[in-house]
Amino acid sequence: MLGFPTFLLACQHTPEPGVEIREVPVPTPVACVKADQIPDEPPRVTGTLTGDARTDLSIVAESALSLRKYGGQLRALLEGCV
Repeated sequence: MLGFPTFLLACQHTPEPGVEIREVPVPTPVACVKADQIPDEPPRVTGTLTGDARTDLSIVAESALSLRKYGGQLRALLEGCV
């Protein structure tokens, strides 16, 4: 074969079909809530616990109620986004 070594015949291949470039629309996330609308997170109670179960229970219970209220406010904001 025209003086080519036999092992080079394995490198022959048919050309690949042409490359096709496509534009694919990708949804862009958009904030539906402004940062100033997000309520402040309730303070953490870690530093206020005393070690006395009776005292700490009222601190933790009050914190739980504050967190539930905070979560309800966040949920109400997000429901407007859907």
